[in-house]
Amino acid sequence: MNITSLEIAQATMDMFFCLFCLIMFVSIKANNPKQKSMRMFVRLFLIATVLFFGETLAYIFRGNLGPFNILVTRIANLMVFAMNIAMANTYVRYVSSVFVEKGAEVSGNSVKIANIFSCINIFIVVVNLFYPWMYYFDEANYYHRNNFWYVYTLISLVVIFIGAGMAIKYRKYLEKRSFISMMLFSFIPIIATVVQSFIYGFSITNLGLGIGSFVMFAAYMYDWSHNVDEHMNMINDSRFDTVIMFIIMLLSMSISIMACVNVIEQVTKENSEIHSRTIAQMVSAKIENEFIKPITVSQMISSDIDIRTYIEGKTREEAESVKDDITNRLVSIGNEFDYKMVFAVSDKTRAYYTYNGISRYLDVENDSHDIWYKDYLDSGKRYTVNVDTDEDNNGSLSVFINYGIIDTNGDILGACGVGVDMNDLVDMLARFEEEYNIKVYLVNHDGLIQVDTDVSSIETGYLDNSYFGNISDDDFYYQLSENGCYMTKYLEGFDWYIVIRDNNPVKLDVNKIILPIVLIFIASVLIMATSFVIISMREKKAKDAYNRRYEASIKDELTGLYNRRGFEVDCEIIKKNNNLIEYVLIMMDLNGLKAANDNIGHEAGDELIIGASKCMDNAFSGLGRTYRVGGDEFVALLRGTREEAQDAVKTFDYLTENFQGNLISELSVSKGVVVCSEHIELNFEEIKAMADKLMYADKDEYYRRTGKDRRRV
Repeated sequence: MNITSLEIAQATMDMFFCLFCLIMFVSIKANNPKQKSMRMFVRLFLIATVLFFGETLAYIFRGNLGPFNILVTRIANLMVFAMNIAMANTYVRYVSSVFVEKGAEVSGNSVKIANIFSCINIFIVVVNLFYPWMYYFDEANYYHRNNFWYVYTLISLVVIFIGAGMAIKYRKYLEKRSFISMMLFSFIPIIATVVQSFIYGFSITNLGLGIGSFVMFAAYMYDWSHNVDEHMNMINDSRFDTVIMFIIMLLSMSISIMACVNVIEQVTKENSEIHSRTIAQMVSAKIENEFIKPITVSQMISSDIDIRTYIEGKTREEAESVKDDITNRLVSIGNEFDYKMVFAVSDKTRAYYTYNGISRYLDVENDSHDIWYKDYLDSGKRYTVNVDTDEDNNGSLSVFINYGIIDTNGDILGACGVGVDMNDLVDMLARFEEEYNIKVYLVNHDGLIQVDTDVSSIETGYLDNSYFGNISDDDFYYQLSENGCYMTKYLEGFDWYIVIRDNNPVKLDVNKIILPIVLIFIASVLIMATSFVIISMREKKAKDAYNRRYEASIKDELTGLYNRRGFEVDCEIIKKNNNLIEYVLIMMDLNGLKAANDNIGHEAGDELIIGASKCMDNAFSGLGRTYRVGGDEFVALLRGTREEAQDAVKTFDYLTENFQGNLISELSVSKGVVVCSEHIELNFEEIKAMADKLMYADKDEYYRRTGKDRRRV
């Protein structure tokens, strides 16, 4: 299967939308939506996930034969067409439920009509399993449209138009962005489907659905980010944002990795095969060229008039009488063309002539060394090739060219030829193997190795020949295995097979992977950027609102100081951190508040409280916080040493002594100061009790010193 860059882009984009829709389904479903419209919205993403998963499988397994591949391809296409109409129908139901929840009086007829059309399309899809009305697969397992594809597509468009029509009719119930997202979800697939009618092999319609789904989710996220009250419980949970960021990054990384893996797997498979075939064809041509000379010389010997005349004798006596003449002629030819082994055989006498005269008389029935001649006669070919030991050259292995000598009547007079030293062939194969990083074998029909750089395997080792029946002499038969790729070709001139195992590392064509990588990169950046913007908007708006409400809940409205709730929150933090010894606790009580309220009025009392709070804030804010925990009761939690606390208290005393209000000219505050590090044996409650006791002692001293009746002030 050769897959194009466009098909790779399609498969990777399908996988992208599959993962995107799956993550969106899980994300929204995790919020356990109660409204019917949101349940339809969640279902929309679930259906889209199945649709894009099916389409990814369809593109991956298309063009591959075998029962499993054929089954997966058909199931995947069934999923795509079934989910396509299910998605359109769910969209109509989603739009209807949105407007019903917003108070529109939506007629149920639109949904009913959409259901009827959807059922028709489902019927077409099911019937297509038995009668290929809509689409079919060829013998190579490739998908093709049929006439009813246009009917199915038209019905799907009608269903989507119903949803779009409802959105337009009741648009006044929608915010602008929600209406736009519905229109885009409707018209992007519609436009894509129209284009799809004229373009084949690339699923533009479903990609349009994927883009529409992305737009719908973006609108949902925007609305969600602006609904602060619904998500207040998530504001302080930073893990929620972290999980979303992680999911988005994981999605982008996964898509990029899968795209690269998919591209590399498909493109390198194609390039590897082309590269391997090129090497194999070159090596095969060189091997065949190497045998041109010995075959040509053998043919020349068969046409030699003297040799033809010498071997026509019918008796061994005649054979013996001409052996010197034949020997001299063979030696002359061998010297001329540089062959150590040149031979001729008389069919009538079976005399086997070499450089040494008559080497022997062939016994094709009983001597295994002579079976080659019988094989030649049985082959019916002008010449054959075989491997044998050269008994006239110390029994070394040679490849013999056995060329027939034919008389003018077409009758066999004998055979002749030359022997090619096996070492020369082994050296040639070794050069090929080293130069191209390959392994080369020459084998016969039985898979028996005839030529190999491993000499010990010649005429003893076997290769798998089960697939030889599928091989022609036109091109190499390509096979992938765990050990590399094997290319096999039938060499008709030798009646052998050349088997080449390519060990080369895969070489990539970078240009072919640019398109899908760019598409995936753009899609990943788009979803990352959009998600970050949406999440940032949601987080900022929600946290700002939460912080305002939280601050209001822990601040005293009159003074701007922290209130009792704020004090209790900070106390819990100190207890949790177990760092009480770092603090100085000051309990304070305002003197004379009751008298100011009773004698001058509550405005004077408020002025007294506000004046005291300003003095506290100015004196203590550098070291910690001040709290108004009651009407005239205050607390300061300072983080510092005794000396720093004493300086702050002196500043506070100075500010109160010099206080001058509009209605009140005197400000007095009783205090109880406890340095926690000096009382490490006490817990927080005991520290507060001690500070409270010291404060009341200071208040008693104030009344004793001023002579005022504390019951009246």
